Amino acid sequence: MLTDAQVQHYKEEGYVKVEQLFSHEEVQELGEDMNRIIETWGEEIIGWHGPWRDRYLSENERLNTKAVFMHRPDHFSAVWSRSYHHKGLVSCIAQLVGPTMQWHHTVLHGKPPELGTPFPMHQDYPFYPHEGPDFIDCLLHLDDAPAESGCLRVVPGSHKNGPLEHNTGPDTAPHLPPEKYHPDFIDSIEVPAKAGDVIFFSYLLIHWSDVNRTDKWRRGVRYGYHTPEMHPVGKDSAEPNHNTIVCGFKERRNEPKPLIASADARKPGGAKIEGEFVTA
Repeated sequence: MLTDAQVQHYKEEGYVKVEQLFSHEEVQELGEDMNRIIETWGEEIIGWHGPWRDRYLSENERLNTKAVFMHRPDHFSAVWSRSYHHKGLVSCIAQLVGPTMQWHHTVLHGKPPELGTPFPMHQDYPFYPHEGPDFIDCLLHLDDAPAESGCLRVVPGSHKNGPLEHNTGPDTAPHLPPEKYHPDFIDSIEVPAKAGDVIFFSYLLIHWSDVNRTDKWRRGVRYGYHTPEMHPVGKDSAEPNHNTIVCGFKERRNEPKPLIASADARKPGGAKIEGEFVTA
């Protein structure tokens, strides 16, 4: 799916855009189901809170931005359940990171028309820190995302600096200190996209996005994948870390062997524990 130049660009710059990875028909089907998910289960909110808003927004905009976040759309739609196995998507992450990859998350970042929320400079690492760099984020665009819609902006090569200290707390999502990391001080580049394009980027890459000031939605869905060897930071490395494998085969290393009930251990009449087996 990818050229050697695209793979090298990802390794050196921390991101790469692949145009029209999802077909028009696929985007239309996913978009229709996402609209239904938003209408049925979604809620419009102001976006990330925190003092960073004073640095990124004018006074009359700070309390009026809008956002819709939807985690796990696969909980609501079979179309979205199938999407993280998308052949083109999986082929790309295998080339960019490794032959065996597991899915971690899917989440909508929806910017409604007119004052769709911005995001300050940050890495995605603090949201789901893992032991290692081999974690890739994939931003699928369900709508065209020109610069004025608040498209993704990245700081090329910043992934090489590893995890950075972020401002955190109960009243704000993790973000880099705006007195040091801000578009006024740090150069970044826009990565505009069309519906069906996917931007792949390291979870260590510094990125941000501006306000959606257009009269159209900017719906972007982020998928996260990583190698099976990566474990969440702070957890025992021998702890089972099982999730959906989308390509390759997960080898057994330090993980204990999972308990799997055999057929002859089952008994009628409901769930029952038989030694080390759980039967139902």
